[in-house]
Amino acid sequence: MNRRGAHSRPKIGFALASGGARGAAITGAMKVLDREGIEVSAIAGSSIGALVGAAHAAEIPIEKVEEEWLATDLPKLFRGFLPTFPRAGLSSGSELRKMLVRLLGDIRIEELPIPFAAVACDIDTGEEVVLREGPLVDAVRASTAIPGLFHPVRWGDRLLVDGGLVDPLPVGVCRDLGAEFVIALDITQRPQPTTKSVRSVWSRIGERLKDMADQTWVPNTLSELLDGVTREQPERSRPLPGLYSILNQSIAIMIQEIVRQKLASSPPDLLIRPDVSLSFLGYLHAADGIRAGERAAEEALPELRRLLSRYDRNG
Repeated sequence: MNRRGAHSRPKIGFALASGGARGAAITGAMKVLDREGIEVSAIAGSSIGALVGAAHAAEIPIEKVEEEWLATDLPKLFRGFLPTFPRAGLSSGSELRKMLVRLLGDIRIEELPIPFAAVACDIDTGEEVVLREGPLVDAVRASTAIPGLFHPVRWGDRLLVDGGLVDPLPVGVCRDLGAEFVIALDITQRPQPTTKSVRSVWSRIGERLKDMADQTWVPNTLSELLDGVTREQPERSRPLPGLYSILNQSIAIMIQEIVRQKLASSPPDLLIRPDVSLSFLGYLHAADGIRAGERAAEEALPELRRLLSRYDRNG
């Protein structure tokens, strides 16, 4: 882990967002920040951000985390989300826990070299629960317990689920850990167009004929006919989205509203938003997410250097 840095610099913290397969972008961004010599003093993560952040807080080489992403194939993905149909969710999460143990080992949060917190949600009360002590694997497992997919994690007398429900981008939690300069990596799902305009075969043929007709003389009646063929009917220009698209879009809208409110109350010093839109099967395309994270971080480096130079000058 690169520890180069000026003594005059502030305590830098990472706030790492929830976002499932898009978490590969966090790894890509952190590779760039690590090469830049950013000395991290605190890490707060929610859901997949808690997983990637926990590895960083444990000073596991970023290359090893990247290897884990790239090694994900369909059998491994299926095992990780293996349906066991327990009462509280489709999967017990036992395979996910085995992966976490293999990656993170047997360490407690308070023993980590870098202060760390995982954000979870109390399924009974809806309260945000910040985990700053206890077994690291169990804390990450709780923060990544997607409701309905994984069963909740018992934490004392609480039942905890995915932290993305209450704090998808925990900037405030990162500041509570002592960070004076927070770099937020936002990979949360953003609303996308649910459907696109559909052009019929006849419309495309008509457009081609019209292009040909524009290059030669044709009777007015034929020209009017072609105009009628190529003109889209408004009610057919865009079909209604499917049920999955509507539900997925609704979740994205709610998440973005939570993120907006959280950032308004506790803004980061630097916000990095990789352009990545991987779905669940995006775990099989982690390389794309990693590259997106690298690009976003590299684009943010000039602004990061500018902001930190203020501290260097005043130090």
